[in-house]
Amino acid sequence: MLMNRFFFLLFCSSFLCTFSFCQSNNDTSSNAEINKSLELYNQYMGPQANIYNGGEYVPLLFKKEGTPFFDSDTLRRGWVSYENYIYRPIPIQYDVSKDQLIILNFDEKSKIFLQNNRVDSFHFGNHTFIRLKENPKQNLSNSGFYEISFDGNIQVLASRKKNIKETIQANEVVRIFNTTDRFYIKKNEKYYEVKNENDVFRVIGNRRNEIKRALRQQKIKFRNNFEEALITAAKIYDN
Repeated sequence: MLMNRFFFLLFCSSFLCTFSFCQSNNDTSSNAEINKSLELYNQYMGPQANIYNGGEYVPLLFKKEGTPFFDSDTLRRGWVSYENYIYRPIPIQYDVSKDQLIILNFDEKSKIFLQNNRVDSFHFGNHTFIRLKENPKQNLSNSGFYEISFDGNIQVLASRKKNIKETIQANEVVRIFNTTDRFYIKKNEKYYEVKNENDVFRVIGNRRNEIKRALRQQKIKFRNNFEEALITAAKIYDN
């Protein structure tokens, strides 16, 4: 117990020194020092860290087309903010069909899923997700994970969803994953779901002509690639 307390105090002392240094030297090397301190602390806590209290992840074993995961079928290194504490680097996956964030257990032999209500945000690849809570005053009707697709004076967010459709192929049941993403614009602290071009311009329509001209020049159409067009429109509106 005394040894554990010693190491904990040693870490706290080191982290505070690093944090003070970072405030007076705001550069990438300072951020690297913070990340290193967090990594050392995570290693010290080991399997006792709160993040390893999730349930065992059970993969879908039926015959399927497509994937239940977002972006990658394999674990990818990223970070997770769990109960306001950042764990990095940590191998993660996002099973969209089950709405479960998955990490590699500390033993590196199994996968566990985290309790969604304890996850603040997570990041892997080029994707950052935050957990938002239902808030009628902000026009937000559903709690869950939302990807920040664009972050400026306005935000573009995506709620990633996949449903399963069953079909018969060669006398065998095959389950097909269909993507049903939903998109939102956050403007003036309120969220607006947008499903088509008209919805977008109802929210950011005061630069409609400029946005349409830019989309034509870049040969991007809402009906062909709604998400790309939405992000492009948001960037132009934000300038």
